[in-house]
Amino acid sequence: MSKPDPFAPPAPEARLRVPSADGTQLNVEVHGPSGAPTVVLIHGWTCKIAFWAPVIRELRAAAPDLRVVAYDQRGHGASEAPAPDRYGVSILVEDLTAVLDATLEDGEQAVLVGHSMGGMTIMAAGGNEAILSRTAGAVLCSTGFQGLPAASYVVPGLRRFPKTNKRAHSFLLGNSLPIGPITPISRAMLKHTALGPKSNKPLQIANARIITACHPKPRSAWGRVLSDLDVSAQIRDLNVPTSVIFGTKDRLTPPVAHAQAIADALPQFEGMVTLTGVGHMTPLEAPDAVVSLIRKRVQSMINAAELAKGSEL
Repeated sequence: MSKPDPFAPPAPEARLRVPSADGTQLNVEVHGPSGAPTVVLIHGWTCKIAFWAPVIRELRAAAPDLRVVAYDQRGHGASEAPAPDRYGVSILVEDLTAVLDATLEDGEQAVLVGHSMGGMTIMAAGGNEAILSRTAGAVLCSTGFQGLPAASYVVPGLRRFPKTNKRAHSFLLGNSLPIGPITPISRAMLKHTALGPKSNKPLQIANARIITACHPKPRSAWGRVLSDLDVSAQIRDLNVPTSVIFGTKDRLTPPVAHAQAIADALPQFEGMVTLTGVGHMTPLEAPDAVVSLIRKRVQSMINAAELAKGSEL
């Protein structure tokens, strides 16, 4: 019997269509039993639920009594693409609120896990009581909270020219040129952009399939949002226990520019995991490390709930 494709997401127990505040329909998938401790996975720019396939598989194998919720950001995957003016930082927060409303019962909390733009979604929710009251902890994977184009170094040779480097990466974020089809050249370019130098061919193909599936117009709209993103004020109000994980070969959100700044800004920083040789796509490249961090945050959530229950007796 052939082994299942580790980059193909397992079939969920439930699929939901969740309307956000403006009516945009979001695709949500739920794995695991209702009433179980819940993890919410929030993917990044140009990705979709399939991005989390290795993490979902490992989480379900290691903790079958865990409930895993994942959703496609608007304009990605099977979620609806909104009108051109319905993209923005506040809308990321609105969409997350809608997903939590649809998947958590009153009084339930979840661990939020965000990669890249998904991490920015979590940081943007700082100070938002509707989200924070239902958040027991967070994991931020390969992300940043401001100055993204200036810090990136996808385009070779431009790091010595800061103004040109910033302009070039702002263009890359906001352009609507097609990325596909997948060829050896485009696969190599996407490897350079998003993966570590030692990533194998199956990982490169999975990475390319996910990125090239994103429609150019939503990709461009979100890219323009990210080019100007600054949630430095909100992150200081993200008052939940939060862990950070980064790859040392991340060209899109380099740890030298972002990791320590995030750690310094978080009110409840719970430690950083550094993955040597790993690129931007940490959940794809090192799912075991991401899963380990998620399980630590989930166990802390369970311990806190049990302590609160004991104090009520």
